[in-house]
Amino acid sequence: MINSEVNITDFPELEEVPEPRQELPSIKVNGIAKISSQSRDFGVQVSINNKIFRLRYPTGLWSRFPKTHRNILAQNLTYSLTYHIPYLYPTLKKVFYNMPVPLSEAFLFKSLSLSLPSVALMQTQKDKKLTSNLLRRLFEIDYIFTNKKTEIPPYNRTSLSDHVIMPFTFGKDSLLTYSLASELGLKVYPVYISEPDYPYQELIKKVLSNPFRKEFKEKIYFLQNNMGILREPYGWFGWELQLTQYSLMLLPYVYAKKAGYILFSNEQSCDDYITDVDGFRCNPIFEQSHSWLLQNSLMTSIIGGNSLSIGSLIEPLHEIAIMKILHHRYPEIGKYQSSCDMDYKPKSNGRWCETCSKCGRMYIFLQGLGISSKKLGFKHNLLSKKYRNLYGILDNRSLKNFGYDQSEAGRDEQIFAFHLAYKRGVKGPLITEFVKKYIKYATKNEKSFRRRFFGIHSNKTVPSPFKAKLLRIYHQELDHLT
Repeated sequence: MINSEVNITDFPELEEVPEPRQELPSIKVNGIAKISSQSRDFGVQVSINNKIFRLRYPTGLWSRFPKTHRNILAQNLTYSLTYHIPYLYPTLKKVFYNMPVPLSEAFLFKSLSLSLPSVALMQTQKDKKLTSNLLRRLFEIDYIFTNKKTEIPPYNRTSLSDHVIMPFTFGKDSLLTYSLASELGLKVYPVYISEPDYPYQELIKKVLSNPFRKEFKEKIYFLQNNMGILREPYGWFGWELQLTQYSLMLLPYVYAKKAGYILFSNEQSCDDYITDVDGFRCNPIFEQSHSWLLQNSLMTSIIGGNSLSIGSLIEPLHEIAIMKILHHRYPEIGKYQSSCDMDYKPKSNGRWCETCSKCGRMYIFLQGLGISSKKLGFKHNLLSKKYRNLYGILDNRSLKNFGYDQSEAGRDEQIFAFHLAYKRGVKGPLITEFVKKYIKYATKNEKSFRRRFFGIHSNKTVPSPFKAKLLRIYHQELDHLT
């Protein structure tokens, strides 16, 4: 159990965290960007028009990564971390890379192109809200490489099928993935990758990691992505390839731990899509889609020169089912949940800002499932009138902080959660408003909602050796709810 002296509700340390940056790096760009990458003793060094950026790995980790692979990883990481910069520097017309065409070039073109509709969705400027304009910007840039032959790494390692590297955030998805992997008997190495734009989030994860380590004897590794400053601050450009970049960044951990898998936590709704105002098919979180996860697995395995596979244990589940299993089957792990991105310093010094749409979504899921929000660190009743703008189904002008909310892809799941909360007897002004607007629709569709949101769906990214046991767990937890 957690030491009673440890408080995972209040985080006074947040007062000492400096404000996030406001501006892009001061790179002198006059139509041209000259980019080079180097493998150094500490990790990867990138130069853009002579301005230096570094990705430093923990002492000893990089030295265990084969020298035959370091330059190849450096080249592909450099490309993935700089591919988007024409959107940040409008005068840019040509990008010269002092390296061969990287193995990831075609993969990243596909990923960025299919992510642009979701970026357009979140823009405020009229011209940038059109996917066609964002695609045009990509097509008008000349990306130029040296004439050297593309480097391909040798295949030179054996992996252990029960060792997994896992991007870990203390969110509901990664906590359930960690819990399931542990029950399946896998050795999990959780890695939290810190982004410079989210210092409050990083602080909360570090504080949570201490009691988590004491309770479960589990070390959480932290990697600082200093090259994250090449993303748009308080914006969306540069985040399109985030998880793909993480896959590459984790390769030294894969080698050090002889891991056979990287397990992401991509759930069922990651495949949802809409049609945008420009007529393009738009997946609000394309990089988390299961089709891209399979492509990412192929790309990362080639670049790593190994038998690595990337998958997701929770693909078959929707968000509310994830919350149910996590807090019912693994409550001692679930109590650490911190799903808020913390764009701004929370006024209450808690692990939830309680002012974003993600906080609203998590709160109503908890109410619908009968889980105590106070035990998870919520400090206010988010069903009072002042929080109306956290819920897209109640307020068209709501705080749609994420593409998932802006697209209304999660509308029915939020209605279902409100309906479950109402049936549990939860009270509040927003429940009353929900009943007036949606009770007939929710009642009529309750059976289909149960089958959909508590059902067990596709499993194409679930690693085959774990599939049968995993599905048994899901049936045990969910069949009675459908």
